[in-house]
Amino acid sequence: MAASPIEHGRYVSNLPRDYYLSSEIFEQELRRVLSRQWLLVGHVSSVRDPGDYYVKRVGPETLIIVRDKSGRIRAYFNVCRHRGFRICKENEAGHGSRFTCPYHGWTYGLDGALAVAPTARDGQEFDFKDFALHEAWCETFHGFIFVYLDRARPPSLAEACAAILDEEKMRRIEPERMKLAHRETYIINANWKALLENDMECFHCPTSHPSLSVACDFRGFYAETRSSQHFPLREGMRTFSIDGDWVCTKPLGADLPHQFSCGFLLWPNFCGPVFFADHCVSLETTPLSVDRTQLISEWYVHEDAVEGRDYDRERLIKVFDVTNREDGALAERNYAGITSMRFQPGPLSATREDGVKTALRRYVEMMEAGD
Repeated sequence: MAASPIEHGRYVSNLPRDYYLSSEIFEQELRRVLSRQWLLVGHVSSVRDPGDYYVKRVGPETLIIVRDKSGRIRAYFNVCRHRGFRICKENEAGHGSRFTCPYHGWTYGLDGALAVAPTARDGQEFDFKDFALHEAWCETFHGFIFVYLDRARPPSLAEACAAILDEEKMRRIEPERMKLAHRETYIINANWKALLENDMECFHCPTSHPSLSVACDFRGFYAETRSSQHFPLREGMRTFSIDGDWVCTKPLGADLPHQFSCGFLLWPNFCGPVFFADHCVSLETTPLSVDRTQLISEWYVHEDAVEGRDYDRERLIKVFDVTNREDGALAERNYAGITSMRFQPGPLSATREDGVKTALRRYVEMMEAGD
């Protein structure tokens, strides 16, 4: 087996230049990394009732996320089994009892089964049961919906998060009883791993994130990978906000202490929610092409919170929105340097970039596992 691209005897580096520029490597990543990790696609509040659905971009795919008649949340590839037409438009959402392809009228039930194929009768030219919608693995975990694109059965989310999740803290809140307050989509002109590396360390935070530095205790990110599952607050800060005061008067749980913070963030494809006493923020990173990445950030409040009375949207989103835009600019500038013919990966900090090493080692393992 070839030597690891990030291990160099006494030190660990980021990846060689081709890993950020090669379209061939990017195609391998879609199969070996993106398809073999649980990926965040939303919250159960978006599909409260049977028939509720929305369409979500996940890398090169779009998926239909729907609650079926039994109450189960499912994820279907947005591909008609007739000739491959996309059944729903990207970012579409709504309510219905069936999905009908607008191209030739093939119709599917909420269970994905083919119900109608115009000009054909079940069992004559073909059996309808052989042409159900293709389905992705789908699980809900602490109120959030995750999908897994590979055909092989994945480990459960509970197994995947066992080493990074503080269940005792999670039991103190009610993440299922939240609602979406705001969604923001950022397009970043950089390879997705440049954003991953930025997100997995806070070495850059003191100089690059003045708004974040008001509430965040950066030292909590430096050496312990598990601490990256939440955003540690500075002494005296009650929540993650521009002034440290709550941004929503309805807490996510009862009797939560000051400086409460927990979450579960997955990688190499960086995604997951982080919770504070009064609100939640989720992050979804989606590679769009070798040099283009989408980041979606969503802000959640308690389901009974009323905008204008219990929370102000601008104040709710300010710290993370500003930080996301700063991180996007940092990743783009970093990526511009990586494209230089003189770029060579340098040593990562032994004390400040532990999260980057952990994520890249996992990435290398997944890439070396092959197809």
